[in-house]
Parts: sequence; structure tokens; C-alpha cells
Amino acid sequence: MLDYSEVSSLNQTEVLLIGFESVGKSGLFRELTGEKSALARNVKGSTTAALEAFCKLNPHIQLTDLPGLQLDIDSKNTQLTLDHFQEEKTILLVVKATNLKEEVTDLYEELDLKGRKVAIIATHSDKHLPTQAEQKRVRELLQVPVVWVNARALNERMQEEIITCIGEARVWGASKSILSFLPDSPHPVNQLIPIFRLPIAGPLVACLFILAMFALPVLGAYLFVSWLVPIADQYVLDPITSWVGQAPPFLADIFIGDYGLITLGSYSFLWAFPVVLLISIMTSLTEETGIQEHVTNALDPWLRKIGLTGRDLLPVITGFGCNVVAVFQTRGCSSCTRTSCVSLIAFGSACSYQIGATLSIFNAAHAPLLFIPYLFILFIVGAIHTRIWNRDEANELTRIAPLPYIQKINWQAFAWKVAGSIKQFLLQAMPIFLVICLVASVLQTVGVLSVFSWLAAPILYLFALPVEAAPGLIFSFIRKDGLLVLNVGQGSLLMDMSLSQIFILVYLASTLSACLVTLFTIGRELGWKTSLSIGGKQMLTSVVSAAILAGGLYFLF
Repeated sequence: MLDYSEVSSLNQTEVLLIGFESVGKSGLFRELTGEKSALARNVKGSTTAALEAFCKLNPHIQLTDLPGLQLDIDSKNTQLTLDHFQEEKTILLVVKATNLKEEVTDLYEELDLKGRKVAIIATHSDKHLPTQAEQKRVRELLQVPVVWVNARALNERMQEEIITCIGEARVWGASKSILSFLPDSPHPVNQLIPIFRLPIAGPLVACLFILAMFALPVLGAYLFVSWLVPIADQYVLDPITSWVGQAPPFLADIFIGDYGLITLGSYSFLWAFPVVLLISIMTSLTEETGIQEHVTNALDPWLRKIGLTGRDLLPVITGFGCNVVAVFQTRGCSSCTRTSCVSLIAFGSACSYQIGATLSIFNAAHAPLLFIPYLFILFIVGAIHTRIWNRDEANELTRIAPLPYIQKINWQAFAWKVAGSIKQFLLQAMPIFLVICLVASVLQTVGVLSVFSWLAAPILYLFALPVEAAPGLIFSFIRKDGLLVLNVGQGSLLMDMSLSQIFILVYLASTLSACLVTLFTIGRELGWKTSLSIGGKQMLTSVVSAAILAGGLYFLF
């Protein structure tokens, strides 16, 4: 055995963490390096780039966390891992203890391990820990060091065992015939939650679960903000507004005017922040427990009818937190479904900022319940949009990787994820919206804001919408929470509109185009031609579907 102190004295060792999806690579990487950016998520495809860092206990060892391999699809993530595998570095294979024989065999067939220095970490030891005799047998057959750990509860002793395992890495020599003698796992492959296996009821329950994932946080945010706003107005905003009102007119307009930093900015914060927080909590909980993956798997048969797979729904769900992160996560999709998935994200995934803005507008119109049909129609039209423009591209794809286990929550990882969402909102989202408020205030003061009415006039005229709504439509192109400027004048604009007009206006602002940041990200990921194509198709679908909705609302009301 190589002593830990001996390992520490060696020259720098570069190690690649390689394995299938959801085996715990990111969890190992985070615990060994202390890098909070490598948040372990109990969903497939959550690692979208190569992350490098040095071990906390041994700075001579540099780890590289790579996306999980997918044998069934030609994803960008898999290609990224295969490209890094070509480098002459130590290979740390990460497999599930419950599927050690199957995963080691599959990795042997997928990768050319001969001549490479290899060590193996078997995770999920809490689910299956072989006897000492079985562990010895596995090591004798493979002739490389193997350590069994629980990546979700990695104490210092386990970390030292892993570092020692890396230091003892040996050149791979096992053949496929030798691998066949590895002991079989006594545990069956993890199966779908029973209720999701039912032919028709399963997908229906999965749909209801996804709806609840976002409806419950929105309902909670609405009840909380409805209670908080009168208090904030009386004790905070009204006194500040009275004091700022004594400033010169130009400054007063900027801070407390129709688009004021205080009047509109505070309104945005009060409505958007609780939504962002609660949606982040809900999505993190479903990721940590693993149930999110089971839900998307249950919907796989239905999704194939619109050109996607259950795997592709994971980035779409992520899009309800942030569209940009979701686009990056589509690197785990097959090359033949990735564009379809990105298209659905751009159209139907209302990010948490957009949800908060939409809820505030419907509330200002005294019709908060409009949010429910809004979210339902957004997703249904998004599915139809994906089916029309992308046909039968997922029929030949399969799902080989086993489902994650339903397990306890790692509260440390959960706290890091939620804190990351809050940080992103406070340091990125809110500053951008305040800039939008500032620009709108200045443009209104100098009389240029009317130009927006001219730019948006055709679409507003087509749907009989007031020209005063133009800024909200235009600013929604920049950021989806830019539609909050529709709350101009404490909601006076909305009070002069019918509920059907408000619904169509919000729908158009949400779907006419993805925000500029999302379109820019799509361009960098898939090419600018693809980004323009997705944007053009989305605009056409938005206008046509809005016309159908407007006609239906006209006959209803």
C-alpha cells in the first residue's frame, strides 16, 4: 500500500473523472476540491463543461470533472469527455457500486483503457457495500485499486482513501473475458416509481407533478407578497417617495416616476424575488431527491410524439429557473434532438424572472388566477410549436442509463443551489431590470419613448392593443422581466384594458421572442443561423397562436 504521505510528496498528478451520468462524479469533485461551482445534481446531464481544481488534502493532485458518458446518444457532453480522454492523464473511473460489473464492462467497451493508468471509485456504497472478500475478489480481477464510498457523505477518511487510490493507479490489463467474472450485483436495476409505470395515469400524474412544481411556488409567492406589499408601501416606500419627491423634477422622474427606480424597481423586486426563491427551492428539492428524473422518464412516450425524449425535458424544466443555464444543459441531448429542445426552452420555459413579472401584472389587473391558464397554454403551444417544426427525430433513441435512486436530500448541496439562484437574481437580474427602468425613465423624459410605439405599432394594431403597451413589448425582447414596465402608473394602463387584452399582451411579450441573452447563448452554442431560425419560427408561432387565442377569447367574452 502506498502511504498517504508518500502520495503527497509526488509530482503533480492530473486525473480525469470519467463515468456515466448520475454516478456521483460532481459530488466527489466538490467534496475533494471544495469547489462549490461543481454542485452535484441528481439528474442526468447536469455537468456541461470540464471543471478543474486541486484536491484540498493533496494539492499535488488536480482533478478534472467531466460530463457523464451516454452510450445511447451522440451528445456534445459525451464528445467533450471523449476528447479529454485522449489526453495522457490518470483515469479515475467512477461507477455505481450497485451496477459495478455492468458499468465497468460498458466503459471498457466504450473507452480504450489499455495502456492507461486507471483507478476505480464505486459510489453509492450506502445502497450496496460488498463484503471484504468480494472487494478483494474485484481488485484481484481488475488488477487496479478500487474504493467503495458514499459520495453524498464523504468524510476525511474516505477522501484520504480516494487520494491513496489515485496514487496507486495501475496500467489497465483486464480483458473482457476477465470482466465477465466480476460478481453480479444482488440489487436489480433501479426502476421507475410504481405510479409512473401506469400506461395512461403515469404520464398524467407526471404532468400534474410538473405543474405543481411551479404552481405551488407561485401560489405561495402570491399569498406572501399580497400580505407584504401594503406593509412595504406604508412603512417603507411611501415615506421614501415623499422624501424623493422634493428633488428636482428630472431626478424625481428617474426615481419615482412612471418607470422610476424606486416605484417600478421595488415593485419588481417584491414580486420577482419570492418567485425566484420558491421555484429554486422546489426544483432543488426535486433534483436532490431524484424524483425529477423519474417524472421526465414517465413522460418519455408522450414527448417522442413531438420530437423529444424524456431526457430532453430536464433542460426544459431547468429553463423555468434560467433559460441560459437550460441551453447549456442541452449539451447532454442527442445532436438530433438538441435544436428541438432549445426551441421548446426558448418558447415554453418561462424563467423565474418572467414568472414573477407575469404574476405581478395579472395581480395589478386584479386577476391573479390568469396565471394558471397562461402557464398551461404556454407549455401546450410550446409542445405544438416543437412538433410542427421538428418531426419524428427522437423515435430511434433509447434510454440505457439507469434511473437515479430516490434518496435523502444533501442539505449542503441544496443550500448552495438555492444560494446560487438568489445570488444570480440579486447580482445579475435585478441590476439589469433597474437599468431598463433607468433607460425607460430617461427616454420618457426626453420624449424618445414614443419611438417604441412606432416600432411595435403593427403587432399592437393587429391585436387591438393600446400603443402605450409598446415599451413593455419592446423591453421584453431585452429581458423577459422587462414586461414589468406594463405596470406603469401603478397599473393604470392595465386598468384601462380588458382581461382578454391583458392576457394576449402578456402572452405576446412572453413568446414573440426569447430574450437577447438567450438568443445570444443559442447563437454561441448552435450557430447564429440556427439562432435566427429558432427566433423566426418562434415569432411566427407566437403571432398565429395569439391570433387563435384572441379569437377564442373574443367568442368567450
